Amino acid sequence: MTTGPQWTRPLPTGRQRRRDLAAGILLTAGVAVSTVLSRSAGVDPGSLRPGRGEELLWALAVGLPLCFRRRFPLTVLTICTAAFIGLQLRYVGDFAASSVCLCVALFTAGAWSRDRRRATAVRIVVVVLLSACLAFALNADTWLTLNGLAHARGSGPLSVPTAFTLYAVGTNLLFVAGAWLIGNTAWLQTRRRAELAERNRELQTERDENAHHAVIAERLRIARELHDVVAHHVSVMGVQAGAARLVLTRDPAAAEGALLSIESAGRDAVEEMHRLLGVLRDGRQPVEAVTAAGVEQLPALVAGVRGALRTTYTVDGEPRGLPRSLSISLYRITQEALTNTVRHAGASRVDVTLAYRAATVELTVADDGRAAVGREAAVLSAQGGQEPRRTGDGRTRGGLGHIGMRERVALHDGTLQVGPDDRGYAVRARFRSS
Repeated sequence: MTTGPQWTRPLPTGRQRRRDLAAGILLTAGVAVSTVLSRSAGVDPGSLRPGRGEELLWALAVGLPLCFRRRFPLTVLTICTAAFIGLQLRYVGDFAASSVCLCVALFTAGAWSRDRRRATAVRIVVVVLLSACLAFALNADTWLTLNGLAHARGSGPLSVPTAFTLYAVGTNLLFVAGAWLIGNTAWLQTRRRAELAERNRELQTERDENAHHAVIAERLRIARELHDVVAHHVSVMGVQAGAARLVLTRDPAAAEGALLSIESAGRDAVEEMHRLLGVLRDGRQPVEAVTAAGVEQLPALVAGVRGALRTTYTVDGEPRGLPRSLSISLYRITQEALTNTVRHAGASRVDVTLAYRAATVELTVADDGRAAVGREAAVLSAQGGQEPRRTGDGRTRGGLGHIGMRERVALHDGTLQVGPDDRGYAVRARFRSS
């Protein structure tokens, strides 16, 4: 439904049409009864008054069209106006029931006409015709005689004909203006209700779309978390298993230590996956609410890969409280960087540094493994760039892990630098923390 300047009122419903049919029949009966009562009351202009059969026809002409008033408002107004004027000119005795029919038709034209320009034009023509009819009636001696006013004497400051004229003009003006204004008001109110309903529909659609996007974003976060958990722990387990295989016969103690590391990594992976899968079962909690890892777990994370290569963990500056989401991002970036080092670098050593500066916090994960071809670093802003991922032969290509790191950096409007350095390969992330 269009609710702008070209809004068109919908056609009446079946229930409204049935109500119009009943109302039209009742009003027609009212006009017929009114003519009978006027005869019984002695209102008779003599030979000018038509017979009962013609009066009944005029009653049908002015009332029955109202059975279709909302379906064809301008046509009904035209017919009712012509019947009303003919009824008046034929001196049909009536106690204002026909005036009610005309006012209903005029109101309906304003409230239900779908072409507003035609509605205004037709109503103006109707008002002009009614004014001409009223002027003719007020100047006709027959009407004054009919109402007993031709030779009447009043006690007021105005003559009887003048007072009657003012009364007739005022009454007709009140009825016509009232029907016009109320009809326009009804049309405006209906349009406003339609606009409100349209806005509600748009808001509901927007809410549904936002909810859909939120679900997709949450699924992407869960997928990212699962990738980080599975990739890191499986990589560490693979390296530790290889080390255990190599020393199984000549150094059982070292093999046992490697197997214990595999057991611990497997247990940690299962625990984190259980937490993440719990988010899928309970959609009310965001991923961050159930992710336990943060900067406080970085020492244990670094120690977890110690069996595969030598590691150091350094905190530079005075540690301070960080937002939970930032703490989680720092942990996951470190986890992904260590996973890449274990899987692809062929490194013997990795150093992790968490530096607290005055307004920023910086994370560096540097190893001495194979570097990418070309010594230039790939500086990635939080908004763009295809991330390089180091492969076994030292080349780089795009990878899900680096995409995840970029997304975490973008979440906090930070910067990410990934690429070779003087020693080997480094991942550096900087965030504002003040």
